[in-house]
Amino acid sequence: MSKPVLSIVSTLYLSAPFLADFIERACKAAAEMGEAYELILVDDGSPDESLQIAIDASRTNPNIRVIELSRNFGHHAAILSGLGFAQGEHVFLVDSDLEEPPELLLRFATVMRETDADVVYGYHEQRTGSRWRQVTSGTFWRIFNALSESQTQENICHVRLMKRDYLDALLSLRERNLFLGGLYSWAGFKQVPVQVDRQINRPVSTYNISRRIDLAVRSIVAFSTRPLKLIFILGSSIALLSMLVALAFLLLKIYWGDRMLLGFSSIIISIWFLGGLTIMSLGIIGLYIGQIYVETKARPRAIIRRVYQRDPSSRP
Repeated sequence: MSKPVLSIVSTLYLSAPFLADFIERACKAAAEMGEAYELILVDDGSPDESLQIAIDASRTNPNIRVIELSRNFGHHAAILSGLGFAQGEHVFLVDSDLEEPPELLLRFATVMRETDADVVYGYHEQRTGSRWRQVTSGTFWRIFNALSESQTQENICHVRLMKRDYLDALLSLRERNLFLGGLYSWAGFKQVPVQVDRQINRPVSTYNISRRIDLAVRSIVAFSTRPLKLIFILGSSIALLSMLVALAFLLLKIYWGDRMLLGFSSIIISIWFLGGLTIMSLGIIGLYIGQIYVETKARPRAIIRRVYQRDPSSRP
């Protein structure tokens, strides 16, 4: 097979109910582009039969390449693994669960031509899911943009069409503590957002509460040092306030010493407050030290177990 002009990249995790339909629609959309293409499917240690369905599809279609990871490394690591295999001058990233249709490729390509953008990416106008998910998602993006040094479009999704220059720049970012929502915008280039509709196909999200909290904490630590600055400002403010209070008590002792009362409750509350503040500050500092620890080990983001692709010259 000649070098593809277009690469479509998707990840697999509990994707079996949607995968056959996704492959058919993605290949059809690529064929309508009228260019040589490849479809790269990355199995992120999916516990269902997603991998076997993808392998079977690759045996009949030489344009399909299946990347099997040695275990589950997480959605973002799997995405970057797939992008690293992409050979096309244009690379279309889309999830295989059909929440964003693969036919968006045609729409994004039109926008890219009209705007001469390096990246066309999708975002959701309204948050979807339960009320709790909507509130927490909105809160996360507001906090992230308030703390981060690079601003990111709220409610972005992973579906995006990228030119090769941008993709090479994105792949050159080697950190292990991954938050693609921040890396996408940090890389720069001309990026054009497009509103897309989302259809929830999974009864339960693969991102549970603990994984969402972990991702939120990692993303803020990875893209901002402002929490450390806030600790310094808070500590300095408390130190200054304590000196002012000490001075005030000294003056009260000098001028109204016989009227002053000892406050056991206020002392205990102050001790608890300062103790909690100290532990919280040490915890935030520990998060940054932990990130340094992870980055200095320089382990690979993911390990490839095997690559499946049919020889184009062989018979199906």
